[in-house]
Formats: sequence, structure tokens, C-alpha cells
Amino acid sequence: MAEANLQIIDTTHLMLLIGGGIVVIFATFGILAVIISLLNYEENPVKQRLYQLKDGGTFDGSSIEKSTPFDDLQDVLMRAARPISQNLYAQNDKYKKQVKTLLTEAGLQDTEDKVMTFLAQRAAVGLMIGTILAVVGMILGSGNLLWMVSGALGGFMVGSLLPQFGLRNAATKRKVEIRFKLADTLDLMVVCVEAGLGLDSTIHRVAEETEKMAPEISYEFKRLNKELNAGISRIEAFQNMGQRSGVDEVRSLCAMIVQSDKMGTSVADTLRVYADDLRTKRRQRAEELASKASIKMTFPLVLFIFPPLFIVLMGPVVIKAVLQFMVK
Repeated sequence: MAEANLQIIDTTHLMLLIGGGIVVIFATFGILAVIISLLNYEENPVKQRLYQLKDGGTFDGSSIEKSTPFDDLQDVLMRAARPISQNLYAQNDKYKKQVKTLLTEAGLQDTEDKVMTFLAQRAAVGLMIGTILAVVGMILGSGNLLWMVSGALGGFMVGSLLPQFGLRNAATKRKVEIRFKLADTLDLMVVCVEAGLGLDSTIHRVAEETEKMAPEISYEFKRLNKELNAGISRIEAFQNMGQRSGVDEVRSLCAMIVQSDKMGTSVADTLRVYADDLRTKRRQRAEELASKASIKMTFPLVLFIFPPLFIVLMGPVVIKAVLQFMVK
């Protein structure tokens, strides 16, 4: 009888453990999905305007797409985070300028609305993680207020840094791609110039041809072409392109093209020489990374490979020695 009761208790505990594990897994994936969606949140101005018209009574709302509960959660978090972001981040003009620069270098729009949306994303992710850690702190601390407040503040600080790291990472990756693909793009520009195209036509043609091969450079050239068509002077347009990219090689290229255009020298020769120089730098950078690989491999070897190797080799010897001493 006792064995039957024990078997029932063990089965019950096992089912509770499995159910709790499933709940934790789904909750974790749900939280991660909300955080990732907040990092990629973008406002739809048309949808916002339709909602304003609906609230004003001048629109019946028939053309508004039905939002999912997931979208509603995003909107609620962003609305709650906007006042916090305005009080914490929006007052610092220097930081807003840094965010605008990072957005530009990441290939995103750098308008004032986009800056405020990014600041709201920081606050929203901080609120999300802060709330979770506050609940965890309350559970671990058995309702202790200090644990709950510490978890909330720590989670908010850590969570608010995630969008910042993500934006910096996106800007850094984009710079690396531009440096890697710039030399090949310059070769295409040389071909177009030597074929008889003017500089403006060359920029337009290269922007179209590199759309799939180098979308980052294609985006910059398209924006450069739009500024030229809008009436901005060539010198100012190239300077803007160099500042937007955040890449020293692009700044040097723009300065060389402007100088060549002023002096009346051959643009094709300038681009060819600079492309060769970029290839040399790219090869040197690859050699530098290859020489660092052996040093970087030391840390995973010491931390993850040598300890298991010692356990496998020395473990049986140690066990036999301990058994021998215990027998004696």
C-alpha cells in the first residue's frame, strides 16, 4: 500500500515538474518575442492618423487593419515608455545627437520622430525586463521590498542598454560591409567613367548595379544622387555622404572626388589608385586578423577544452588512487 502511495506521489510530482517546465519555456519564449519585437518596433503613421480620425468622430474606422493582441501589447508598452524616455533621455541634447548619428550610420532614418521612438524603445525594454526581475526578486525574497526594488532597478538599467548595444552593433556591421565592398564598387565606377558617363550618371548607374551586391553602398549612392537632383552642390552632397557613412575610407573618397573635380584631373585615375590602395588595406587587415586568430583561440582552449581533457585523462587515476587509500 505504501509503495502504491509513493508511486502516485512520484507521478504527481513528475507531472507538476513537466508542466512547470513547459510553462517556463513558453513564458521565456514569449518574453523574448516581446523584447525582440520592441527592439524592431516601427510606428505606422498612416495607422496612427486613422486612429486619430476615428477618435475625432470623422472616420468610421472601416479601413483600419485589425491589430493582434501582440501589437496591442507593443503599443501599450511604447505609450507607457514615452513619458519615461522624455524625462530620462530626451532632455540631453548631446545624447540625442549621438543617437541620431548612430541611426544614420546604421542606415536608418535619423528624423526627430525616429530618435524619440528609439528612446521609447529603450524605456519600454527596460520596463519589460525590470518588471520581470521585480517579480523574480519578490518571489526569491519572499515578498521583501528591497529585493523587488533592486530587481526592478537592475532590470530597467540592463534592459535599457539592450537597444543601445543593438544599434551600435548594427552601425558597426554596416561600416564593416562598406569597407569590405568599397574597392569593388570603385572598380565599377572606373568602368562607367571610362565608358564615357559623367560623374552624376556614374553614381546613378553604380547605385543600381550594386543594389544586391552592396546594398549599403547602393543606399548611400542613391541618397547622394537624390541630393544632387534636388539642387545641392556636388561638394556639399559628397561631404554629407562622408559624414553619413561614418567610414574614414568613404570620407577620403569623397574628399578625393571633390578635389579631383575642382582641379579638373581625371576622376577615373583617382578612383583606380584609391581602389588599389583599399585592396592593399583590406589584405593587410585580413593578415592582421589571421595573426590574431591563434591568440584568440587560447582562451577557449584553456577554458573549455583543457579541463575536460584533464578530467578524462586524470579522472580514472584519481578515482583508483582514492579507492586504494580508502581500502588501506
